[in-house]
Amino acid sequence: MSYETVLSQVKSAPEACLDEISDYISYVVYRYEQKKAAEEEPSPQLANAMLEALQTSKDPSVKGFSNTKELFEDLNT
Repeated sequence: MSYETVLSQVKSAPEACLDEISDYISYVVYRYEQKKAAEEEPSPQLANAMLEALQTSKDPSVKGFSNTKELFEDLNT
Protein backbone atom coordinates (compact mmCIF):
# COMPACT_ATOMS: atom_id res chain seq x y z
CA MET A 1 0.00 0.00 0.00
CA SER A 2 1.29 3.46 -0.78
CA TYR A 3 1.19 6.71 1.17
CA GLU A 4 -1.11 8.11 -1.51
CA THR A 5 -3.65 5.31 -0.94
CA VAL A 6 -3.59 5.78 2.83
CA LEU A 7 -3.81 9.56 2.47
CA SER A 8 -6.79 9.17 0.13
CA GLN A 9 -8.53 6.93 2.67
CA VAL A 10 -7.84 9.36 5.51
CA LYS A 11 -9.12 12.28 3.43
CA SER A 12 -12.35 10.40 2.68
CA ALA A 13 -12.97 9.60 6.36
CA PRO A 14 -15.32 11.84 8.33
CA GLU A 15 -13.52 14.48 10.39
CA ALA A 16 -15.08 13.00 13.52
CA CYS A 17 -12.94 9.87 12.95
CA LEU A 18 -9.57 11.65 12.74
CA ASP A 19 -8.70 11.22 16.42
CA GLU A 20 -9.38 7.50 16.19
CA ILE A 21 -7.37 7.21 12.97
CA SER A 22 -4.49 9.03 14.66
CA ASP A 23 -4.68 6.59 17.59
CA TYR A 24 -4.50 3.61 15.21
CA ILE A 25 -1.53 5.07 13.39
CA SER A 26 0.26 5.75 16.68
CA TYR A 27 -0.40 2.19 17.80
CA VAL A 28 0.88 0.68 14.56
CA VAL A 29 4.05 2.79 14.74
CA TYR A 30 4.50 1.78 18.40
CA ARG A 31 4.17 -1.93 17.53
CA TYR A 32 6.66 -1.52 14.69
CA GLU A 33 9.18 0.15 17.01
CA GLN A 34 8.72 -2.57 19.64
CA LYS A 35 9.25 -5.32 17.07
CA LYS A 36 12.31 -3.56 15.68
CA ALA A 37 13.77 -3.11 19.19
CA ALA A 38 13.17 -6.79 20.01
CA GLU A 39 15.12 -7.83 16.93
CA GLU A 40 18.17 -5.73 17.84
CA GLU A 41 21.20 -7.34 19.42
CA PRO A 42 21.99 -6.19 22.96
CA SER A 43 24.99 -3.91 23.34
CA PRO A 44 28.24 -5.65 24.32
CA GLN A 45 28.00 -4.07 27.78
CA LEU A 46 24.44 -5.37 28.27
CA ALA A 47 25.36 -8.81 26.92
CA ASN A 48 28.29 -9.02 29.36
CA ALA A 49 26.09 -7.93 32.26
CA MET A 50 23.48 -10.55 31.34
CA LEU A 51 26.14 -13.24 31.16
CA GLU A 52 27.57 -12.18 34.53
CA ALA A 53 24.09 -12.25 36.10
CA LEU A 54 23.48 -15.73 34.73
CA GLN A 55 26.81 -16.98 36.05
CA THR A 56 26.20 -15.36 39.44
CA SER A 57 22.75 -16.94 39.70
CA LYS A 58 24.30 -20.40 39.27
CA ASP A 59 27.16 -19.81 41.74
CA PRO A 60 26.35 -21.64 45.03
CA SER A 61 28.76 -19.39 46.98
CA VAL A 62 26.65 -16.31 46.21
CA LYS A 63 23.89 -15.67 48.71
CA GLY A 64 20.45 -15.48 47.11
CA PHE A 65 17.01 -14.44 48.27
CA SER A 66 13.63 -15.82 47.32
CA ASN A 67 11.81 -12.55 47.95
CA THR A 68 12.44 -8.90 48.80
CA LYS A 69 11.40 -9.37 52.44
CA GLU A 70 14.33 -11.76 52.96
CA LEU A 71 16.65 -9.35 51.17
CA PHE A 72 15.70 -6.38 53.37
CA GLU A 73 15.86 -8.47 56.53
CA ASP A 74 19.41 -9.45 55.59
CA LEU A 75 20.31 -5.85 54.78
CA ASN A 76 19.02 -4.64 58.16
CA THR A 77 21.04 -7.14 60.19
